[in-house]
Amino acid sequence: STRAPSSPTSCDGRNPLRRTNSGRTSRLRIVVLGGTATGKSALTVRYLTRRYISEYRSNTDLLYRHTVSLDDVMSDVEILDVSCVENLEGISTAQARWGEGFVVVYSVEDAASFHDAQIILDALQRYRAPLYVPVILLANKRDLEHCRKVSVEEGQALSLQHSCQFYEVSAAESHIGVTLAFQSLLRETRSLQNTRSLPRQRRLSIIGVSKMIGSLVGRGRSDAPPSPTSKPTLIIPAGNNSLRKKLKKHK
Repeated sequence: STRAPSSPTSCDGRNPLRRTNSGRTSRLRIVVLGGTATGKSALTVRYLTRRYISEYRSNTDLLYRHTVSLDDVMSDVEILDVSCVENLEGISTAQARWGEGFVVVYSVEDAASFHDAQIILDALQRYRAPLYVPVILLANKRDLEHCRKVSVEEGQALSLQHSCQFYEVSAAESHIGVTLAFQSLLRETRSLQNTRSLPRQRRLSIIGVSKMIGSLVGRGRSDAPPSPTSKPTLIIPAGNNSLRKKLKKHK
């Protein structure tokens, strides 16, 4: 389902989140998009668990929930890993409207996936216009340098064109770059959430600065990021027994 659950909680059933200054619990909804075999699920699980699983054959959209602390602020995070491509744009209207931040993935060894990323970024702009939406362009499989078909400069140029952040990472090699990329998106998404109560002129100026910073951010730092504060919860659609068995095997 592409609809958000009504009340996300930590795995023990409690809601330990510290509330924001506005008195509301921070909740961030992220959608992961990209072509087939780009490593979307591997990247998502790398971020959530720091573990790497090389093979995914699910044709079902998966929704994960976890609690994270960023800059001493607790947030509920829901991540929708989109496996089913419903149209040529790689994203449905419902998914575009549900998400508050987006990860667009391509593989550096697959030029077609880079083209798919361009189509998805264009579609996001159309669906969300005239609003600004936080996006990161995430190039995966950097470790396969000998098979590279998309240069770093091409990825940077596309991110500048769409005023979004850009990272090159390898889900197979390390969790650090992946985690830094996701955390950067979460910070930007939460920052834009916090501007909603501000006067319009002030809000527009903050969004302008956010877009400028997004276009300048590169591969991220090398220091290890903090771990999520609670074990992620995977919401598996009813009846998907094959997926349950596969996840149990890798547990």
